[in-house]
This record gives sequence, C-alpha cells and structure tokens, in this order.
Amino acid sequence: MKKVIACITALLLCMTMAVPVFAEAEFTPSVTNKPAPEVVPVMDPDGNPAIGVILDDNGQIIGYVYEGCLVVTAVADAETSTLIPEDSRDVFLDVYNKLTNGQMTIPYEKHNAGLNAGDMVIRDLFDASFICEEHPKMLEPEGVAFQITFDLGVAENVDVYTMSYIDGEWAPIVSTVNNGDGTVTCTFEKLCPVEFSVRTSSEPPVQTGDDGDGMYLWLAVAVLALAAIVVLVAINHRSARKDKA
Repeated sequence: MKKVIACITALLLCMTMAVPVFAEAEFTPSVTNKPAPEVVPVMDPDGNPAIGVILDDNGQIIGYVYEGCLVVTAVADAETSTLIPEDSRDVFLDVYNKLTNGQMTIPYEKHNAGLNAGDMVIRDLFDASFICEEHPKMLEPEGVAFQITFDLGVAENVDVYTMSYIDGEWAPIVSTVNNGDGTVTCTFEKLCPVEFSVRTSSEPPVQTGDDGDGMYLWLAVAVLALAAIVVLVAINHRSARKDKA
C-alpha cells in the first residue's frame, strides 16, 4: 500500500510540475467578455443629449450625432447584433479572427517609434458604424472629423493608444485624450473597427478563455489525484489498526 501511495504522490507532483505555463495573451477580458464601452453623451445647444459631434477642420462643431444614428458593437455581439451593418460585421469579425490567430498585428510604431508590440495589450476592440446616411457624407470633406467620448474606466495616468482599421490597415486616429476621470475622448476621420491599447505595465494582460479552461482542467485532475491519496491513506490507516487489533 505504501508503494501505491508513493507512486500516486509522485504522479501528482509530476502533474503539478507539468501544468503548462500559459503565455500572456495580448487581449484583456474586455475584448471578448465585456460589452462595448459606454458612450458619454454631450448636450446640443437645445439641451438635448447627443452621442458625439462633427467637427470642421478648425475643430468647430458643425453637427451633432444622436442616439439611433451610431451603433457600437462589441466582439461578443458581432455575430448576433441586428443593428451593425452587414459589411461592417464582416470586416469586424475578419479583423478579430486575424488578430487572435496571429495573421494580423497592431503596428504600434505608427503611434511612436518607441512602442513595442510585446509591451502592449489590447483592452477594447469594437466596431463603430453610422446607420444614418447623412453622417458618413459629412465626414467626406478633408479635415472634418467625428468626436466621441467613451467611458473606459482607465486611470488618469494611463496612456491610451487608439487605432482604427481603415481600408485594410490599422492607423492612429486624429486624437485620443485621457480626460482623467475614466473617460477617453476620441476624434475619428472615419468610423470602422476600433481598438484601445495600453502598455502592459499599466494593465497586465491576462490569459484567454481557452488557456484558462486548460489550466482549470489540470487543476481539477490534480485535486482528484490528491483526493485519491487521502482516501488511500485513510484505508491504509484503518487496515493498520485492524491488524494491530
């Protein structure tokens, strides 16, 4: 019996040591588990809430975008949403799949030559699409942009890097401003898939769901093996007491 227990103990130790060291993913849970970030409304001159503003090339407001004219879609809702335009859905899902399987990377050096992809983590990925015809047309002139504020819940000292996927490539947007209250104001020349990234020193990356599931499986097996040892020890102890009796 002692040999059996010793063998199981050795097996348990080997299994514990064999639990894979899961690599840190480049996504945070917000990408697949959370809804799209909430939009912080602004007030038009009549006191009506709008979800964003159209700016001319001098930064002056020339129009407002109201609820019902913009849809922000998270990865988790991309396949089931009835609001996102079909062409936007196709591009968005294609981008997400390519990012997750390694066919596509984010060119952070476009933001700053000192940025390294290994030091960055994508904390949000979503699609933003106009569903009113007038707004895309308003953005066509050179220098005209759309400004919107998202509640990301980021600390005031965190640098947020925002890129949009336009015409088959990632590029920095016009402006990203951390307002210091958890919100970030972004200015876009065109709407499309959008990603927010931060340095891993600001928000450590976490394992993806698949890696987590694998880890839990190994832990479950280890717990079962430990339980088996406890049962065998108890049986052995009882047998020893009976032999003495």
